[in-house]
Amino acid sequence: MCWASLTVPNAKLMEGKTMAAVASSKSRQPASVVHLAWLSYKKQLVKWPLRTKAITSACIASLSDVIAQRLMGSKYSFVGTVKMAIWGLCIGAPAAHFWHRYLQKWFAGKTDTFETALQKVILDQLTFGPIYNLCFMAYTAMVVNGMPPAAFQTKVVKDYPGLQMNGWKCLLGIMLALVQQ
Repeated sequence: MCWASLTVPNAKLMEGKTMAAVASSKSRQPASVVHLAWLSYKKQLVKWPLRTKAITSACIASLSDVIAQRLMGSKYSFVGTVKMAIWGLCIGAPAAHFWHRYLQKWFAGKTDTFETALQKVILDQLTFGPIYNLCFMAYTAMVVNGMPPAAFQTKVVKDYPGLQMNGWKCLLGIMLALVQQ
């Protein structure tokens, strides 16, 4: 199928137009493949949000695992990359998807302001974030790297508090920078 023949459904201003027509109508230049791919991706996010996020997360987790293995200088493990893709596909993306849906319901009716966004981020970082980090740490240690549960317990006691504190320090720095603007 040709990219230019794809239509953009469910968009009032773009109804019935091909993606190429929509892309080129804004800039009066032919649409690039990247722009058409982006339009297609956004269309999939609207039509199939969880599936699209899960596939995206699997791809990003796979790529980051390949890069991490390269940077560490270890022998490449295809199985490790597949396990990371499974995390993104089956655990990471669905957990984040449903958590953010819950946040949207929790904050329904509130005006989208900087203050509301900040409240969401703080709630996320004090509740979901620590649990997600611990689950990810457990998955990578025990499933991806084959660490025994007893060794993981020791690792959690040793490494988790520092990991979580570093995450919060980074968040605090970003929040302070945004507030000062």
